[in-house]
Amino acid sequence: MKPNTSLIQIVVAANDSKFRRALLAALQSEPRFDLVGEVSDAAGLLGLGGQLQPDILVLDSALAGLGNSFLSAWPAVRIVLLAGAIDESHIIQALRLRARAIVPKTAPPHIVLQSIRSVLADEYWLGPDSLAVLVQMLRDLLPGPEMESLNQRHELSAREQSIVAMIAKGHSNKQISQELFISERTVKHHLTNIFGKLGLSTRLQLASFAAAHRMVPNAGRADDGATARSNSAGRAQRRPLSPVSLIG
Repeated sequence: MKPNTSLIQIVVAANDSKFRRALLAALQSEPRFDLVGEVSDAAGLLGLGGQLQPDILVLDSALAGLGNSFLSAWPAVRIVLLAGAIDESHIIQALRLRARAIVPKTAPPHIVLQSIRSVLADEYWLGPDSLAVLVQMLRDLLPGPEMESLNQRHELSAREQSIVAMIAKGHSNKQISQELFISERTVKHHLTNIFGKLGLSTRLQLASFAAAHRMVPNAGRADDGATARSNSAGRAQRRPLSPVSLIG
């Protein structure tokens, strides 16, 4: 049976059978989604290469080493990468694959669906844990000297600077409103002003701006959106958080 080309064609490649079953059930609840392929290993993924042209590939990071093989067969596919732990290696892996979303494997199916919808809307999807790692990676690339006051350079108020810092830590509008004791409507009003002052349009751009201007406290504080820890090998480990859309 040929896939219905009027629907969004999706291939799921994941080695966790329990996760696959839950995700497949969720996909079936979406009338415009057509699951055209399901595989659990590398051989299965390679076997689909010449048969299908999916719009979305939900890909387990454990199978992502085949990137060049299936990307050459599916040049237009948009990838949602599933990662067991969000760390620098997975962020780099996502960038190399040109993935549009990175989602923890522990995320419930409705979160995966949310990431797919964002990708279909030509957006990028990151959870706060992914964003925290990305911000830290960007900060590590910055020069050492302190930059002049943001308040003077960009005319951000103290409240606006606080909101930018919280966005960079992965806070939702609701979380910001609760922490600052203001309404979500007021948070949205502040964000509109911030975007206008900085000439930005997305939360991801705002988070990158915050990293570039050292507005985010160093990782490792107890109240950070992602806590950095050091294991016996000295590498940073970050506590996974529940993913939220950071687009728009």
